[in-house]
Amino acid sequence: MKTIDEYMSDPRILNDPYMEDGPIKEIHAARLKLQDETAGMTVQEKCDYLNNKARETLARHGITPQFVNLAGQGRIQPKVTV
Repeated sequence: MKTIDEYMSDPRILNDPYMEDGPIKEIHAARLKLQDETAGMTVQEKCDYLNNKARETLARHGITPQFVNLAGQGRIQPKVTV
């Protein structure tokens, strides 16, 4: 797998006349990397891939995700018209 730095020197970015240096270039490189990594995946495979990447990133930084179960709460009640 290519790194973001390798994508920064990718011809798709270097040959783009509207691409300026800085954060926009880095964001574009990250998007290209994600597109290449998930090419040919189904929607479910992409969801699983991104969720696993998020879990890995959180674990790498020592963050434990906290999940909230809102089952049965906050439901909109139907309005009764008289």
